[in-house]
Amino acid sequence: MPSEKQVWLAADEVHQTGERVTQDRVIAALQKRGRGGSTRQVGPHLLSWKVARNYRPRLEVKGLPERLQGELVGFVERVWEVALVEASLRYENDRLKVEIEGRAARELMDEAFVNTQIAVRENETLKSRMAAMEVETAALRERVSDLVAEEFWDRVMREIADVLPEGGWVADRQVLKLLPPSLAREAITRGDDLTRGRLNKKMGIRVTHTKYFESEDREDGSRWYRRRAG
Repeated sequence: MPSEKQVWLAADEVHQTGERVTQDRVIAALQKRGRGGSTRQVGPHLLSWKVARNYRPRLEVKGLPERLQGELVGFVERVWEVALVEASLRYENDRLKVEIEGRAARELMDEAFVNTQIAVRENETLKSRMAAMEVETAALRERVSDLVAEEFWDRVMREIADVLPEGGWVADRQVLKLLPPSLAREAITRGDDLTRGRLNKKMGIRVTHTKYFESEDREDGSRWYRRRAG
């Protein structure tokens, strides 16, 4: 039967390899030294080692989204940092709660059973928190994507407003011809081609909010735009 010191030395050896410190790996390390031991014998000593070392397996956190252009970069980085900090704090609170429950249960129940229950609870907590972090990360990515799209289309609308002649009306089918080819190429890379229908929709929103343009539907079914005064 291995002593606590022998189990701790074996756990330190496993930890130095960078692998997760588990009962199976610690028992394998003991066997290499000609000792061995069962999970019932190793479990209590390994639990005390984890508490003493404040041991916590590493969590891999996905990287930031691809670098964005313009003024959104700073905003995205701050939102991303805050989201990760909040998620990490909630995970730490859950981990501490599970650890306290484990210590209390160990004093009242069979040690081998307690070790099994602690492992199950820790695994469930980690899965739950990782799932929550993935949901939060997906929501953040979606919000960032929406902000980038809004910035791009507002930039297109400003470009149109700049190229519309002062006081003159332009048919919607002619608007595309006034824009620089670079905008069309950028729209294609985003999956939002600059089409007559899409421009009418985006420009119509600005007209409704009295921003940038005025529009006029004519008898032949065409729609015309001019730059809004002021």
